[in-house]
Amino acid sequence: MKSLLTPLLFIAFSLLAASATYAETANTRVQIHTGQALALAQGQGLAQSKHKQITLNYKSAVRTEQVLRDAQLQIAKHALLTTPVYWLQAAIFTHPLEQEKAALLTLITTQQGEFNQEDERYTALAALYQFIADSHFAKRAPLELDYDQARITSSANPLLSGELTLQLPARSEQVWVLGAITEAGAVKWQQRQSTAEYLEQAKAISAAENDTAVVIQPDGKVETHPIAYWNDRHHDIAPGAIIYLPFTGGWLTPLDNLGFDASGFNEINQAVVSLLRERVL
Repeated sequence: MKSLLTPLLFIAFSLLAASATYAETANTRVQIHTGQALALAQGQGLAQSKHKQITLNYKSAVRTEQVLRDAQLQIAKHALLTTPVYWLQAAIFTHPLEQEKAALLTLITTQQGEFNQEDERYTALAALYQFIADSHFAKRAPLELDYDQARITSSANPLLSGELTLQLPARSEQVWVLGAITEAGAVKWQQRQSTAEYLEQAKAISAAENDTAVVIQPDGKVETHPIAYWNDRHHDIAPGAIIYLPFTGGWLTPLDNLGFDASGFNEINQAVVSLLRERVL
């Protein structure tokens, strides 16, 4: 009996040691973020640091379902939300995108230098710069979060590990309108209101794209919506979406060897859309 127990005990201790090693090297920290602090800071000048920070700590990789369950318990315990989680805008973010943000701000500043301060393009770029500068961006994990789905579907319940930010916001009642417009900012979300109608409120400048606009839906999906009278088709816009009206160089702008706008706005447009889908509330 002793000869049989010895190898079994050795195996057991080996498994425990391996488990302990994994726990030490695969710690998972999840910071819960409801998006409320930034909304207050933008509307009332309050510091984001006043918002209570809750972090979940695990000794190893953990299933999505458990993280979502634990996070909702903490949100309820600390009264971080007064309404249900808006799952369409729920997201997990990994590393910050500070270099990408800085590069975009440099592009905008460089383009501004081409115009005087009375030019409508200068003013529109200044508003865009301020929005980007005031926002935080991080890499969005390619995972659609839904607690009910995570409980019953294995593909919606992957293992999570590392340093993560879990965004679980309340439903927004606003839509952001940015880009080649004179009145950038948040407008009230209206059911069935079209992209063109939102842009009409924001007042496009003359150096604006007049055929299509880009919509970043709350789940990070990027869509192009037709806005001209001849191609107008309705597309739903969800609460919390961002509408971006691209800049153009105008009719007299030279084209590059591929036939694209060579004014410098093309690079800005692409960088803005790429970064906006990674915005943390």
